Parts: sequence; structure tokens; C-alpha cells
Amino acid sequence: MILQHEIPQGGKLYFGKSAKLKREIEKSASEVFCNNGFEEILTPSFSFLQHQQLFSDREILRLSSENNQQISLRYDSTIDTIRIITKRLMRSTGAKKWFYIQPVFSYPSNEIHQIGAECLEKESFNLLLEISTQLFKIWGIQPHIQLSNTNIMQLCSQELNLNPTEILNTQVDHLLKIPLLAQLLKIQTPQDLQKFIQEKAPLFLKNELQKLLESAKSIKYDNIIISIIQDVPVNYYCDITFRAFLQNITLMLGGNYTIHNTPSCGFGIYTDNVLIILHNKENHG
Repeated sequence: MILQHEIPQGGKLYFGKSAKLKREIEKSASEVFCNNGFEEILTPSFSFLQHQQLFSDREILRLSSENNQQISLRYDSTIDTIRIITKRLMRSTGAKKWFYIQPVFSYPSNEIHQIGAECLEKESFNLLLEISTQLFKIWGIQPHIQLSNTNIMQLCSQELNLNPTEILNTQVDHLLKIPLLAQLLKIQTPQDLQKFIQEKAPLFLKNELQKLLESAKSIKYDNIIISIIQDVPVNYYCDITFRAFLQNITLMLGGNYTIHNTPSCGFGIYTDNVLIILHNKENHG
């Protein structure tokens, strides 16, 4: 029996203080993006299923249109944003910096609200990290920013003849028995990374390690963590990626990627997780 006050598991309800706080967060984000020359985009809630090929069918909420075409609820804002910009809007607007404030949906009934940005310009990594840290400062949050380089994991797996998934799924105490991985696991700060590059880094890793170090040094932020053995946050991200977290709660994922032959950089902030942190902060003074 389903009671009248119940909502499906995974659905979101905002009222009173939480609804007001959500609107304040979204309003401040919109202002920061606009002040930095970003255009806003709200993509359709529905996509053709063929446009979601990067993702597992098991995660996508599928439907049929009135023409019996396979469609889905929006599973990922980045894919739709880049596709629509490159295939539909670029010629008419010329804009390359876009932001969105909208939910995505996944099976069985998950509703995930996001504040995101996509920049179709080279060397936009620093700009997007600067904007994201500015937003966290406005909201009174100081998360850890974790930086990784997906190319390092690929090179290590080739060198060690191990599958990247195998490395990620192996317990840390077993990874510590592999000398190279043991050394990489000890790197936690930009200072650790710089010392490793200068003293121990194997030649086949130096360029990618140096790229990661340069990215870390370019960020004007104190809480920077280096994570070498790290999973790709979302399967289209490549090269330098970043994650913001606090109290073991992920607040943001982002990084460089190439979709439709367009090198870009973007991030997604999880609005509901930001709300959790702010509520915790308020309740604990």
C-alpha cells in the first residue's frame, strides 16, 4: 500500500528552509557564471537513447516516444550540452562557455540535482577550478580538492601488465607489495609529487607527473590533495581530473575530456550534497 504522503525512493522534495537555501545556492552560482562570461543552457529532460551510448543501459531510464523511438530521461548533462552546442548552437552563438542548473536521472528512480559548467576552450582547467572554489567560498565551505591524472594509471597498467580495474580493485596492502605502486601511493601533496619527480620518478611517467604538478601549482587554493591511483570520475574524463569532497561527501567532479572531437573541460557540483554539508554546519554551529 502506497500512502498519499509518500514519494518514490530517490526522488527529491524541497520545502521551507531547504527550498530557500537551494534557490540561494543556485542564484549565487548563476551570478558567478554570468560574471565570468558564461551562457546558460537548459537541455531537454529527454534524449534519444542512441545519444547515451557512453553509458550502461542498466543505469538509464528508458521510454518510448509517440513515434515508438527509444528515448531516455537525461542521464548526463555534459554529453547533451556538448552535443547540442557543437551540432546546433555553435554557429549561431559562437559561445564556448556554458553553465546549467538542472537534475539528471538514473535507474531505478534517482533524481540528482547539479550545478555544472562546460568550457569548450583550450586551457580552461584553471578557470573552472577558480570558479568552483569561488563558489565554495561564497557558500562558506572549504572542501579538499583532489587532483589526478588518468594517463598515469594507464601508463602504470601497461608497464606492470595489469588491468587498471584490477589495480583499483586490489586492496592497498597488496598494492604496497608492488614497488612502483607503493611509491605512488605515498604521494599525497604537491610537495610529495615534486620530490618524487626530482628523485625517483621513472622516465615513462615523468611527463604526466609533471603535468599534474603544474596543474596543482597553478591553483590558488590551500587544501590540495594529489591522488595518483584514482578511478576516472566519469568515463569520458581524461588527462587531469579533479574532485571536491568534505566529510567523505563528494561535492564536485570534473576534469578534461574530449566529446565529438571537441577538447573541453567541465565540472558538476552535486547540489544536494552541498545542502547536506550546509545543514550539518548549521546544526553543529
